[in-house]
Amino acid sequence: MVLSGYGRCIAGDLRPAEIVDPAVVAAGDPAEIAAACLAAIDPGMSERMREGDLLLLDGVLSDGAGAEAAVIALQAVGFAAVICRTAAPEVVALGAAYALPILASAAPGAIHEGALVRVDLERGQIESGGTHWQTDALEPEAIQ
Repeated sequence: MVLSGYGRCIAGDLRPAEIVDPAVVAAGDPAEIAAACLAAIDPGMSERMREGDLLLLDGVLSDGAGAEAAVIALQAVGFAAVICRTAAPEVVALGAAYALPILASAAPGAIHEGALVRVDLERGQIESGGTHWQTDALEPEAIQ
């Protein structure tokens, strides 16, 4: 499966509580979840987002309290995938459970905001602006 979308960049490490307040997710309103996603880090993110964009995190995606809520919020706002320097294995597993690919790569540090990004999940390849990066390929059953 190949994903294409615009890169939405965040520099630095992210903890689940910085992505969304778990209480917002617990309320269950998809519009509120999407509006609150990443608002503490980048208040304009939900306004720039388009369904299918890719979150490019030039840092670590950490595990912790609220990790499941964070994955749900990233999906609710419309991200097709998350590409970060590194991610906690627990968060990667949650992403897989919710069909949100979370990939580790050096790419986020080199791709600018709004750049078109292409990700081949089966081959583990990321491309933007003629530059290519490698990431772990996903198993066919994980790509649906």
